[in-house]
Formats: sequence, C-alpha cells, structure tokens
Amino acid sequence: MNPLLHGLWHDAAGLCRAYSTILFADKPWVGMLFIAATFVFPNTALAGLLAAASGLLTARLLAFRNIDSGLHVYNSLLVGLSLGAYYQLNSYLLVLIVLASVLAVFATVAIADMAWRLDRLPALSLPFVLVALTATLAAQSYGTLQRYLLPLMPRDTWLSPLTDQFFTALGSAFFTPHPLAGMLLFLGILITSRYLALLAVAGFLAGFSTYTILSGSPHPDLVAWNGFNFILVAMALGGVFTVPTLPSFVLALLGAVLSALVTAASETFMLVYGLPVMALPFLATTLLMLLALKKRVAYDALQLTLASPALPEISAERRRLAMVRNGESGSIGVLAPFYGRWQVYQGFDGPHTHKGAWRHALDFYITEQGRSYRSNGASLDDYYCFGLPVLSPVSGYVTAVLDGLPDNPPGKADTRNNWGNHIIIRMDDEVYVLLAHLKQGSLVVQTGAYVSAGQVLAACGSSGRSPQPHLHLHVQHGDKAGCPTLPFHLTSVLAIDPMTMKSDYRLYLRPSTGQMLMPAPTDMQLAATLTMNVGQQWHYRMQQPSASGKMMTERCLSVELSLLGEFRLVSDSGASVAFVAHGQLLACYDRTGPADLLLDGWLLAMGLTPFAEAPVNWRDQPSIHYLPMKRSQQLLAAVCFPLGAGCDSSYERQRHGHGWQQTGEHRLVLPLVEDVHVITRADIQPHKGCIGFDVQQAGQTLFTARLLSLAQKADGGIPAWQQMMTQGGES
Repeated sequence: MNPLLHGLWHDAAGLCRAYSTILFADKPWVGMLFIAATFVFPNTALAGLLAAASGLLTARLLAFRNIDSGLHVYNSLLVGLSLGAYYQLNSYLLVLIVLASVLAVFATVAIADMAWRLDRLPALSLPFVLVALTATLAAQSYGTLQRYLLPLMPRDTWLSPLTDQFFTALGSAFFTPHPLAGMLLFLGILITSRYLALLAVAGFLAGFSTYTILSGSPHPDLVAWNGFNFILVAMALGGVFTVPTLPSFVLALLGAVLSALVTAASETFMLVYGLPVMALPFLATTLLMLLALKKRVAYDALQLTLASPALPEISAERRRLAMVRNGESGSIGVLAPFYGRWQVYQGFDGPHTHKGAWRHALDFYITEQGRSYRSNGASLDDYYCFGLPVLSPVSGYVTAVLDGLPDNPPGKADTRNNWGNHIIIRMDDEVYVLLAHLKQGSLVVQTGAYVSAGQVLAACGSSGRSPQPHLHLHVQHGDKAGCPTLPFHLTSVLAIDPMTMKSDYRLYLRPSTGQMLMPAPTDMQLAATLTMNVGQQWHYRMQQPSASGKMMTERCLSVELSLLGEFRLVSDSGASVAFVAHGQLLACYDRTGPADLLLDGWLLAMGLTPFAEAPVNWRDQPSIHYLPMKRSQQLLAAVCFPLGAGCDSSYERQRHGHGWQQTGEHRLVLPLVEDVHVITRADIQPHKGCIGFDVQQAGQTLFTARLLSLAQKADGGIPAWQQMMTQGGES
C-alpha cells in the first residue's frame, strides 16, 4: 500500500478507535457506528470530529506513546462534543475547539501518568472534565459565540418511556441525547460484549431508581443528560476493571446507586455556576471505589484488573485459566524449595502459627517411618532436614537477609525473633517470597543479588520460633518480614501416597498438613527444546481433506516480543497467543486475533506442556474456541457460555524414539446436540520443537501439519539461519 494511503488509513482507524474507547470498546468499526450516532445532531458531531482530529494530530506531532489506543484522543473528542452541544459552530468556536483539544492531550498525558503513579489508577475521562469545564467557563466570557439550541430528549415516545430514557441517557455520553443515538451506541456495545450490554441496562435501572427516589419526580431532561453516569459506572466497575463474577456484578449495581447520589449532589452544586455536570459523578464514584478496593490485602472473588483492564469476556477467560492451572484465581505459583522428598509440617490455616494475616504459609520437614529424627532427637543433627540445602522457589532480587541468629536446641524457641534467619526475594508486581528458620551462617547470597529459581540459597535450620528444624515458606505483599501473606501454590511436583509411596504428577499443588511431596524431575532436553526464542519461525505444511482430494497450504508461526514485554507466538494470519516457557512448563494464554486453524490446533496440542520427565499425565481446560465445531455447536456454545468456557482436556506424553509424542483428548458437552470430541497428537523432536501434529474428530483426520523448516530471523547481533526438514520432520 502507498505509504501516504497507509498513514491516512492508520489515522482514520485511530480516530474511530477514540470514539469506541469512550464506551470501553476497542474496535475501529464500532467507532464508526458511534460516529454515525453523533450525527443525530450534526453541530455536535462536526465539533467532535474536529476535536478528535486536532487531538490525534497533536499527539502524533509530539510523539506521545500509545497513540493508537485512542486514550490521548478520546478526551479531546469529548471536549469537542461538549462544546458542539452548547455553542453554534462558527470560526470562533473552531478556534476554541482546537485549543481545548490540544490542552486535553497534554492533560491526558500528565494526569494518566500521575494517576498511575498514585496507585495504578486509570485516568478515564478526568482530563476531559477538567478541560471542558475550563473551556465552558472561558466561553461564557466570549461575546463571539452563539448559543446552540441545546439538544433535548424528544417529547414523542419512541418505544416506551423507560426505554426511551435509557437510550437517551446512553446517547448523552456522546452529548447526543436522543433514543436513535442511544440505540446505535447500544448496538455497538452489544456486539462488542454482551456482558457489558447487560451491565449498561442493569446499571441504568439501579441508578435511575435511586435517582428517582432521591429526587421525587426528576425532570426527564436531567435524567437524559446525566443518566449516562449510572451506565458508565456499572460498565467500568463490573466489566472492565474487575473480573466478572457475582460479587463484581453486585459492586457494579452498588456503584450505579452511589453515582445517583453523587449526580444529585453535583447538579445542585454545578447549576449554581451555570455549569454542566458532565461525567463528574462517573469519575468520582469509579475512582473512589477503585482506590478503596486497592487497599484490600488479600485476593478474593472480587479481583481487580487495573494492571491489564480488558473486556469482561477476556478477563473471565484469564481468571478461568488461572483457576484451572493454579487452583485459585490470584494464587501465585512457586517451586518447591528443596531437593528430594519432604512432608508438610503445617499447611494453610495450620493449627500452630498459620493464622489470621499469616494463614497462607507452609512448613516443611522430612520424616522417615513417621519420625522427623534419628536416634533420640536430642541433637539438631538428629533431624533429617537439618542442614539440607534450601533452594530459591522463584527468580528475583534479594531484598533482605538475616543470618546471625543461633539455631534453637530441640524443644526450644526464640519468640523474640519469630522468623529467625531468613531471606526475602522480590518477584514481579511487588510480591515477595520469604524463607525462614534458616541455619545460622548458611546463607550464600547477599541483599541486592539476583537469584534464579532452583538456586541454592542457604540450609534448613531451627532459628527463630522453631521448636524443631523445619523450613517455612510464604508469599507476601511487602518487603518486611511478617507482612500479610498471599495465596500461593507449588508447581510441577510429585504428590506421594505415604501408604504406598506411589507418586502422582501435579501441575499445581497446595499441600495440606501431612502431605508428602517432592519436586518433579525436569527433562532438561525437553525444556531446552520448548524454550522458544524471539525471531524463531516454524514453517508448516498443512494438509486438509477436501472435496477435490487433499488441500495443502504452507503456514508460519513465529515468536515476537510485544511492547508489554510478553513473548507471543504469532501466526501469519495475524492471530497470536502469549506464552511463558521457563524451567517447569510451557503455558499459553491470552489468544487474540482472527480464527486460525493452525494456531488453534497447535494450542490444543501444545498449549500447556510441563517439562517433567515422561511418562506423565496432566489436565487442562483450553478455550472452547480452539475446538473445530459445527455452526449449530458454535451457536449453542455461545448461548450456554456467554463469558466463554474451557473444554475438558487430558494429556499424556511418552518417549518416542529420540523425541516425545504428546496426545491430548478434548471434550465439550453441549445440550441438545452431539458432544464435541477431538484428539490431538503432537511429535516433538530435540532442538526443533513440535515437528508435526494432527487433529482428529469422529475417527477422521481434520488436518495435519508437518514442519518444513525451522528458521531464525536476523536481528542485532543474532544471525539468521534456516534448517530444512523432510516431510517427517528430520533434517
């Protein structure tokens, strides 16, 4: 495409995305629908377009970041819409719109940065409100501006009084208080997210009912102009900044009710100065509630998504995967911090010290035939775990160490120094891991050092509040010993039956008191094979049966590093999925982009692959959208699972020649129609990765993919190379 045309298309998409961002959508074509809605009042619509274009141009000229997201532009757009709703377009208003739009861009950048630094809060439309009120106050002193006939709700009933009130209030979010505009906006919301559409209706009903009770008999025009606040609060709190659950839905309704109170108060205050209420109730209610919710210590069913806000369907999928793979949403995965077989001395909510703010903790020791010591247990050296290596359960930076406290004789405890000798390691997102009761003088790392998961740190001891040698492990929010604990779990372990001593592989495990376990041995060759690097490309030949025989196509999957620091496996169709691949497993998540048979088949076959030594079995619940389904099955699944769901998948991996063969069985049960049952088989070869896989359904092969070549794209300091394969995948 011509570079000029490409630039114009890119800017047009950015402008449309600014419109869609106002109602939490992110698709340019939804923005086009919203633009059409504003033309119910052309004066308002043209003012908005001018403001959006001015804001976009300013952001591009000054090279501000994240321009394409629409965040810099939609505040300028709202400023223009507000001025176009109150004043007739003329040359003087055009100047005011351009100046206010430029100011809105600077305000957006500055306020967004301050809000994030304050407590990772979103700026929302706060820059718009501040700039719009400034421009409105300035406009009142200009004799060159002509008042526009303020758009009001039609007096004729379109559908029903309450329905008209809802659509008109929704339209007023774009300063277009008309049922037709609201219908177009609601259509865009409904197509974007059915759950957001539900919240919009529920939030309006809750806020409108409260507002009516507080006001007695409110004037319809006040509801028409200010009722959108109820809608936006419910959508933000229940669908964008929290994971959709029953508690978050209740929170959304509570926010809408509280915003009705703030709306009534704002109207009384702002009318004194002849100023519109605009989005003040939405901002005050949403930001205050989010700020308060941030002060909670523990994760629970009401989980915030401020770090990565998304549509409710996406947040629900992330939470579902977290619960499937971690056992609990918000639980943090760590490795077992030892070699060999240990037993849990005290688990979560344990009977001794794991109470209250410190309930999420594990104590480990070693037992043989029911005893933790040899001889008579009078000496520390009698205890099996005393002096054994303690490993780092995570990778991160050491923030605190204590190494000089003496170890207690058996039966004694130092209650003045509860944690004894300890080490604290900082993970990402201000989360810390504490290992306590370490042996005096055994620490081999210092504050500020970077440690890798599995690295030896110290030795197990009996310092602090420790009547016998054991190792204490917990995850906490804060860098001081004794901060409140957070839920966590152990990853890739073997759970051992103490009666039969048989082991069972567990992808995650939160052991209880008495549970015996050991780290699962890692197949280092498999781990190295599936640690995918930026720039790597796998070229596959896909073969599908067709009416004319076999259809063959050549496809490509490659690894890219996103601006957010995510490693993503990207298909040549534009579809992609984020992944992590470390010493224990390969795990994929956050699938985006169009439908893609190759990528979705690869995800079914390889999307969660532990690096434990084969043979090994595990379970997962990949998204049902990866499954090849008939149209009737797709429609029924959309009705039954509006927020998405996972299929029941079981996997088995065996050694196969010089490599491995991984088989997955995937099943989705649907009412009224036949179940979806799919089998995948993947062949993995050392140094090459997945050299081929096939997807089968009802005894027939839907398609196969065989590796043609493995390549590396050239980058600074990284040479390009390509390795050709035979049809079977061998060089």
